[in-house]
Amino acid sequence: MRTPRSISTALLAGVLGAGAILPSQPRAFQVLVFGALLAAFGSAGRRLALRLLPDAGRLSRAVAAFSLAVGLAVVPATWLGHFGLLRPRWFLLLAAVLFLLSRLVPVPPSAPVPLLKEERERNPIETALLIAAAASLALLLADRMAADFFDRPGLRNYDDLYYHLTAVATWHRHGDLRMVKFSMGDSATTFYPVLSEVTAWTVLAPFGDSDVAARWVELPFALASLLAVAALARRLGLSLGTSAFAALLYASVRRASPFLALAAGNDHATAFFTLAALDGALETVRSPRPGTAAYAGIALGLLLGTKYIGVLNAATILGVLLIVFLARGRSLPPLRSLTGPALLLVVAMAAAGGYTYLRNAVTAGNPLFPAPVRLFGHEILPGWQGVTLDSEIDFDVPRFLTARPDLFGPFFPFTLLPAALLAPVAALFWRRVPVEKRIETAAVLALPIVLFFQFLLLMHDHRENRYFFAGIALAAAAFAWLSERAGPRIGPVLRSLILLGIAWQALRELGLSDGQSLLGIAVLVAVTWLSQRIEVPRVPVERLAWIGAALLVLAAFPLGAAIGRYQEVKLRDRPAPLFLDRIAGREGTRAAYVGWNQPYLYFGSHLQNDVTIVPRNRNLAAQYYHWGGTREFPFRKGRYRLWRENLDRLGIEYVIVVRSPWDRPEQRWIARHPGHFRLVYQDAENEIWRVLRNST
Repeated sequence: MRTPRSISTALLAGVLGAGAILPSQPRAFQVLVFGALLAAFGSAGRRLALRLLPDAGRLSRAVAAFSLAVGLAVVPATWLGHFGLLRPRWFLLLAAVLFLLSRLVPVPPSAPVPLLKEERERNPIETALLIAAAASLALLLADRMAADFFDRPGLRNYDDLYYHLTAVATWHRHGDLRMVKFSMGDSATTFYPVLSEVTAWTVLAPFGDSDVAARWVELPFALASLLAVAALARRLGLSLGTSAFAALLYASVRRASPFLALAAGNDHATAFFTLAALDGALETVRSPRPGTAAYAGIALGLLLGTKYIGVLNAATILGVLLIVFLARGRSLPPLRSLTGPALLLVVAMAAAGGYTYLRNAVTAGNPLFPAPVRLFGHEILPGWQGVTLDSEIDFDVPRFLTARPDLFGPFFPFTLLPAALLAPVAALFWRRVPVEKRIETAAVLALPIVLFFQFLLLMHDHRENRYFFAGIALAAAAFAWLSERAGPRIGPVLRSLILLGIAWQALRELGLSDGQSLLGIAVLVAVTWLSQRIEVPRVPVERLAWIGAALLVLAAFPLGAAIGRYQEVKLRDRPAPLFLDRIAGREGTRAAYVGWNQPYLYFGSHLQNDVTIVPRNRNLAAQYYHWGGTREFPFRKGRYRLWRENLDRLGIEYVIVVRSPWDRPEQRWIARHPGHFRLVYQDAENEIWRVLRNST
């Protein structure tokens, strides 16, 4: 007789297999495939986390499970793309196989978790405000999601329509990991790590032609970052309630959530993997075994594979790892026994995040291309002139940190900012704990300062704070740590006041008046207060999974209908892409793009169009950046005849011209050859020309 667990395993694998094989699936079924995909990788990640970290804390295991789930999805998808097999059918079949294989991994039996003393004795008022603040922030996020659901991608982040989603659409068309070479803007994006974009493609796969999930790929990383903040706070010795407070304090940073949480970039992924790598490093110090080293290495590798600044963050995390190891001194096991875990950490890091660096090394001669690598002032690996990690402090630092509520939210200047400065010093002189623990805590709490100075000195773009989200998250943990050090009387009052402010601010952003916001908080607190008097039974994970599956089945049809509606209206406020979408139809067309570096929306509502930036010279092979290809950009020089030949060779049917202040020779060429093109659409910013054949 089959057990419920074997039935759920068969169902999950069966839904994934059906999603890979069945043609013309209704949207409702695609929703089920999407849910099965998340459940399969989530279950596999949880199982591996239990195997690698059997004695770690619950929060750290949850962070590890999410990291491992992402790794299980993106690393195989990356290699599918390398071999030209990046198609939904192959990925979904591979996901089913990986899920079934994960069921063979033996895990220790999960013992029931005892109710912690701190959970029983927690301040009821603070707990009520904690839940009220969490509910208010959740309502704000849900409101933004509902408001944005039927809108086009790229509303919140310029780069979404630039290289993030353009890469995903290009891979969707060609089934490999070719990188677009842009004729204007920052050309370095061609060589960037692609883990976040591969993640976006994996959540595109169940829907086939809809970016409804891919456009919000930052959201799961933003939510997982809250979990990671709480896990690190627990490692600092904070109570469960104060750790949750730290996570909510980070969630109150407006640029992080909800703004960039509903985007398709890589900033939240970078922040999460920085926090996860730190958690893995500290777990490795606590218990230097192969399992913990593998967790730390995978998190570090995924950090490296997400964004170039991951190199800086990973080096910083490894520095913390070394400091804490040295601080432990005599309590460490023999050096020989550490060799295996250290080697495993490096191998896991390379396997999880080394692909794009290896690609650049093979193809461009430099893993960090286009940044040249210098040693003692001498260039040892070539790069582009003018591209460097050096930067100038060219903005007002005090004003940036204290007068930008649009970036940091209203509480940052008097909570996270002073805590980031005071907490490391206080930790070093906190004499109630051993010296090695003091050093470990100070090293962690000093990271906000270190990550900010990395941003200040080694990055060019100082317009916003998304490059050091991980530092802001750790500053929230620093404030929470200081609040507990303030004592059992002052600490709860301080946290309760801030939680009240967080809830009030979130409800005000929902459009409520001051009185309505206070009334809403009072209702939430009262409901929470009453719920604390009700004994809630603990529900096994397996039963929760079945409940979640049942809810997903019930929601599949309305969600499927909503996705269908999204596909119809997502281009409604962009008339030029909408026009091309209508004349191309569901079969799609081939179009050349000229102008601003934001071609994504022209791929169409169903990603049915092949949009490309056509070379101006004979080197058509240099159009994309391939493994083993060329790093040359074929747009520096050119003649009309060569460009027109390339249009014909590529079967281009339309030329899209987006006007810009910069000179684009294609615009002049079209004007000089009126018999070769016919204008079919024009507005204040865009032109669409039909390419006329037999006219050259």
